[in-house]
Amino acid sequence: MATHRNPLIIGAGPAGLTAALELVHRGVVPRIYEATEHVGGLARTPTAGQWRADPGGHRFFTQHEEIMDLWKELLPHDEWLAVPRRSAMLVDGHLVPYPLLGRELVTRLGFRSGMRGASGLMWSRFRRGMRAVEKEQTFREWGIEEFGKHWYRIFFDGYVRKTWLADPDSLSSDWANQRIKPIDWRRAGKRGDADDDVFRYPRLGPGQLWDAAAAALTDAGVTPSLNSPVVGLHHDGRQWNIELQNGDIAAGDAVFSSMPLQLLMHMLKPAPPKHIRAIAGTLRHRSLITVAVALSEHRDIPYNWVYTPGADCRVGRVQNYLRWSPALAPEGFTGTYLGLEYFTLPHDDLWLADDETLRAIVERDLQVLGVGDSSVQQLMTIRSQYAYPIYEAGRERNVVRIRDYLRENHPGLHPIGRNGMHRYDNQDHAMLSALRSVGRYFGEKVDPWLVNTGLGYHETGLLRS
Repeated sequence: MATHRNPLIIGAGPAGLTAALELVHRGVVPRIYEATEHVGGLARTPTAGQWRADPGGHRFFTQHEEIMDLWKELLPHDEWLAVPRRSAMLVDGHLVPYPLLGRELVTRLGFRSGMRGASGLMWSRFRRGMRAVEKEQTFREWGIEEFGKHWYRIFFDGYVRKTWLADPDSLSSDWANQRIKPIDWRRAGKRGDADDDVFRYPRLGPGQLWDAAAAALTDAGVTPSLNSPVVGLHHDGRQWNIELQNGDIAAGDAVFSSMPLQLLMHMLKPAPPKHIRAIAGTLRHRSLITVAVALSEHRDIPYNWVYTPGADCRVGRVQNYLRWSPALAPEGFTGTYLGLEYFTLPHDDLWLADDETLRAIVERDLQVLGVGDSSVQQLMTIRSQYAYPIYEAGRERNVVRIRDYLRENHPGLHPIGRNGMHRYDNQDHAMLSALRSVGRYFGEKVDPWLVNTGLGYHETGLLRS
């Protein structure tokens, strides 16, 4: 037992809990402080009676054996489901399968639209071939180059405006190669089994895994302290002291922080230089409001997700919960159970809307989606204030400057996870950043900031079983 070590962890989401599990594995007992009343962060499973909801639609896949082994260790085999992913984009009343397939772009949207899209794509590829110098691209530039102006406009421009809440010209394209697949022009028979998108999913939703992680930690003598927001962080030259909202102080030799990076920098004492605080102030998040709606009538929706790029409805994406797991609804439920995802900014009008206003928006969107004539049996609202880091131009450069400042001045402070590192990571990458940070704490020559930095599409070579 490494009794001389006394680390503190801020946040009990996937990164914070993974850091705690790894520390316990290495013989160290950390203390965890979580601002909310639950563990799991965005990957929790809120409940209302027998109804369960997934706020973000979490798929469990990874390229890393150590992550897969941890998932298997936390949940037994019979608590995992194998779920085939099927997604679609709702465009002009047509459901077009996503990732985009060349043949579907013609058959679903019509010959004229297909020819316009194909000619636009050819022109964009010609221009890319003529480009002499590689340069940093905005999302709009990347999207037009990758899909052509017509297909970019109808599939991605409106969706990005709605979900990222920013002009595509002001967004970096850093995340696009990892998140958006190119058009597949192969015939269906030529794609093969390797292209089947099947992922793992806990039977009772993503929070089942993180509840199991918290239970394992409690058994090891580490119980996360919930409803414990951190309001201050101070290094006195010898140790770290974190101040909780209730006035308590916790002291330790290191801090692993998954709280939003910009909040961390503004809480840090001694205060960072003015220019570092200004850089931190540019880092922004999107918030997420998920409304889980159970409808009495059964609708055959053969998709896990439906993306809604059009301006005729406010919802950005719709989850079909029963395709994730039937256990998200009460046993015997025969209707339709959807999760409507609304992307917003902290403190804007939608975030501040009362339940009556939000319900009116949901009911209107259900009408637009063609399912509004079924009676609502259940409605549950889940709010996640810091859900997704925004990839504005200059984000990577600004985060690097903060990282370098912390490494030089506070080597015992370890940002981890999606919010802690201000990166659009999946669960497995958030977990891996925590594992690497713990390794660094023990003197290993590893760099958590190198996790998930490749520009190639990262859902290849996956471990799913």
